[in-house]
Amino acid sequence: MKFIAPLVLLFVFSFSERISFSQIQPSRDTETTVSETAYTVVPSYGGKYKVIVAIVAINPFEDRFASRPSVRITVRAADGSVITTREVSSAGIPPKNRIAFCESLYADEAPAKVEFRPLNAGYEETIYRPANFLSFELLNLRVRDDSSGRVRITAEIKNPYAGETGVWITFLYRDAAGKLLGGHTKYESTIPEGAPTPFEMYVNSEEISIQTKSVDKLVFSHNNFQNSWDKLLRRR
Repeated sequence: MKFIAPLVLLFVFSFSERISFSQIQPSRDTETTVSETAYTVVPSYGGKYKVIVAIVAINPFEDRFASRPSVRITVRAADGSVITTREVSSAGIPPKNRIAFCESLYADEAPAKVEFRPLNAGYEETIYRPANFLSFELLNLRVRDDSSGRVRITAEIKNPYAGETGVWITFLYRDAAGKLLGGHTKYESTIPEGAPTPFEMYVNSEEISIQTKSVDKLVFSHNNFQNSWDKLLRRR
């Protein structure tokens, strides 16, 4: 496909930037603070439609851990009726940090609207501060066309902690103005300490907007609760 060649370069040469937290505050102290949303609709099997949602959520607090950030996704028809709905969640968000996650829903008819409603984030007070949380490294990223309309992504993840953990890997697609268009997420259950761990994932090229001009890449621990973080942070 003609689109795949430039897409490969976007994955390799685009880099994510940290969001500024100073201008974002939660609408309520208990809610998940969602900073960006997007969705993509593509035809699926049996005449259905695949709705891929992308959510960027942040923790604006210095002294709280968001243990279970959640969002209610509702897919509606043109008459306003609900086609399908689901609560989605991802890993916990450390203080002054962000995550991004993507999910797929299936609809029996073409959706007219997709709604995102933030739910309870499960905030807990914590003794840890932003500086205690380290960044995972995404190394040796390679993107190739597998000749069947899919993009094959391979890379290695470097775990900065002194203990193994699972991670979420999220790619976010943006247009020339930086607007979020969509994304894909991959879960890896075990990333040991020490040497980088390889992974691979496949993405259907039709699920990536042709307006994509840059790709953000985020890797973050799957830990949802502070006792899990204790095992990592206290080993250092």
